[in-house]
This record gives sequence, C-alpha cells and structure tokens, in this order.
Amino acid sequence: MFYTRGTENLWKGPGVLTKITKYRTEGRKRATAHTYRRKIRGALLSLARNVILCNTPEHVDASAALAQAISSEGMNNRNYLLFLTLLETNHPYVIDILVGPRNPFLLFSPIKPNWFLVKETFRILAKFKGNELAVKALLALLGVVQNTYKTSKDGNKIYPLRMSDVYNIGKHLDKERDQLDPRNRLLLEILFDIYFVGIDSDYRGTKQIGIKANDIRMSFFDNTKRMLDAIPDVLLVKDIVRIPIGPMYYQWKAPEKDAPALEAREEPEVKVSLQKSRALRAARVPVKKTAKGTRSAAKKASVKRAAPRRARTR
Repeated sequence: MFYTRGTENLWKGPGVLTKITKYRTEGRKRATAHTYRRKIRGALLSLARNVILCNTPEHVDASAALAQAISSEGMNNRNYLLFLTLLETNHPYVIDILVGPRNPFLLFSPIKPNWFLVKETFRILAKFKGNELAVKALLALLGVVQNTYKTSKDGNKIYPLRMSDVYNIGKHLDKERDQLDPRNRLLLEILFDIYFVGIDSDYRGTKQIGIKANDIRMSFFDNTKRMLDAIPDVLLVKDIVRIPIGPMYYQWKAPEKDAPALEAREEPEVKVSLQKSRALRAARVPVKKTAKGTRSAAKKASVKRAAPRRARTR
C-alpha cells in the first residue's frame, strides 16, 4: 500500500499510545491497590497486638470473644499457634475461656511437637517470672515440654536444649511448697527427663545440660542448699502480683463440669494410665503361669503313667 511521506502508519499511532497509557494507569492502580492492602494488613496487625496486650477493658472483651471463637473450633494444625498466642496474654479470664472444660496439661496433646512450637514455648517461659505466669498457662506450656522430651532420643532432635531453657523451667519451682505439690512434681519430672536426655547423648554440651537439670533437682530436695546455688539470682526475682483488668461488657459462663485438672489430681493423667496398665498386666501374669504349670504337671503325670504300661507290654 502506498502512503505519502510523513503520513505513514498514522492509523497505528493513536492505538499504540492508548495501549501504553492504559498499561501505565493499570500499573499505577495495581500499585495503589497493593499499598492500600498493606495498610489494611498493618492496621489489623496493630489492632491484634493491642487486643492481645489486654491493656483496657475493651481489649479484654475482644480477646475473650476471640478466645471463645478459637476454643469452639478445637485444637488442630491450623490454629494451634493462635492458642499459643492467646496463652501469651497471661490474662486469667481469657485463658479460662480458651481452655474451657479441657485439661490444661493436655491442651496441646493433639499436636505433634515441632521446632517452632517448642521454641515459642520456651520463649514464653522465659518472658514471665516464676510467680507471674497463670497456672493454666504454665500447665499447658509444661505439657508441651514433657510431651517433647519424654523420649530422650526424639526430643533433642526436635529442638536442641540450651542451658537457659533449663533455667527457665527450674525458676518456676516453689521451694516453700512440698515436693508432692502437683506443680512442683510436674516440674521435677520434666527436669528428670531432661537429665536422661543429657545422659543418653554423646555430645558434651547436652550432657552438661542434663547435669545442670539434676543439680536444680538436688537443690530443691536438699534443705541445706538454696535455689540460688543452681539458678542465677536474676531469674529468681519475684514480681509484684497485679490484679488483671476485667472485661467491660463481655460475659462468659464457666462450664458446670470441668475436666479434672492437674491441680486436683494426686498424679498426672499419663502416669495414672501407665500404672493402671501395669497393674492389669501384673494381675494377669500369675494366672497364665499357674495355667501353664497345671498343664505341664498334667503332661508329666500322663507320661509317667504311660511309661510303666509300655514296660509291661514288653
């Protein structure tokens, strides 16, 4: 096709310009949309942080409503980190709603321990002082630790223990109470499990951690020693017990029948089940032995009776 000079491809020019302008404006719109989405996410995160701090009655109401919504779903692999986040509030009212009728010691039992869960558990234990952490929150966190290090071979592979982790467990021991106290007994059992973790390990650093866990136990049992002899005194400083801020409008009715918590038991639930199974096995073993003994005695008697008969036939 013939075009005059200076007028060729004029019909294509405006179309190309409109396409370029369209792409530029769409790019700006997309960048603007991403910017506003980031602002929305930042606002939601800042609001969630303020709610979790529970500094005002309104924030306590919001945390309680969030705890009830999460608790109604139950523990699963998608929301177990939200349970851990709400336990970090250390607000007794919110934690009571979150735990509900469950046993706090078995709260994280449906979840298989992983590195991040154990790491966050020790971080929360290190964040609060010995008398500052709520009872149900402490039992839930100790349940994670005991579930991880009950078997010495697997626990240290999931999360290698540090000396500071052992200190943060031992600082929650209360020497003024007896060793039969449920809280002290659970802490002593966990330190005993960590001691076996150190013994079974070939690594020198892990063995030192196990020895330190045993030193903390001995300092608790020995009346001539103090906890300062095994744990740094900075970690054993007690905090002033403050009254938590109550809710303003939110009302929650506690369940009439709660699950038997660890505080009301003579022994932890896992140990009770093990003792029952062992007792049943011990009760069944003599019966089997007596049955085998009677059968073997009957066989021997029949052989003795048969032997003289053969001799007479000959």
